[in-house]
Amino acid sequence: MSGNFNLTTISFPIKCMSPKSLLQRVPDIQKCFSFYLNYAASVKDPVERMRAVITCTIAFLWKNSSFEKPLNPILGETYQAVTADGGKMYCEQTCHHPPRSSFLIEGPDNKYKVFGWNEYSVKAYLNSAVCTPSGHKTVVFEDGQTIKFNNSTDTFYNTVMGTLYHWVHGKIEFRDPKNEIYAWYNIG
Repeated sequence: MSGNFNLTTISFPIKCMSPKSLLQRVPDIQKCFSFYLNYAASVKDPVERMRAVITCTIAFLWKNSSFEKPLNPILGETYQAVTADGGKMYCEQTCHHPPRSSFLIEGPDNKYKVFGWNEYSVKAYLNSAVCTPSGHKTVVFEDGQTIKFNNSTDTFYNTVMGTLYHWVHGKIEFRDPKNEIYAWYNIG
């Protein structure tokens, strides 16, 4: 087998699809943001805030794990939601090829904002598929502290035969340039 097997550019059987579009899944995945980011906004120590943001990124991984491919949103499609803490979330499909989704979360009383974008490249192999995201997320707190971080990679093994499993992996890096704080974890 050879050639370009980027699964974001080919049709997919509907029986493999999630009933939700990618934009509708974003609020589901990021439900835990409210808990951790409100805690982070309540403390003034920038290191403790960084720890809360890092913990948040680990906590949302369980909700992110799914074997169903979300429906591709159409270019310009939007989705709005209210977060668990009463904040507001806005999502938009800003590019079709490659698929890119942008989002903004405004926490209650402007305690925090989260914004960023995700773009996906999915490569198929003989018995696996690798979803490599680009993009980032940025958290800005009311006092101006800003923490920016990247995304993990997803690999699905045994896509043709064997027991299907999902592996989340990669180096997630967190940067707070104002306070000169850098942290990372390698998940796998």
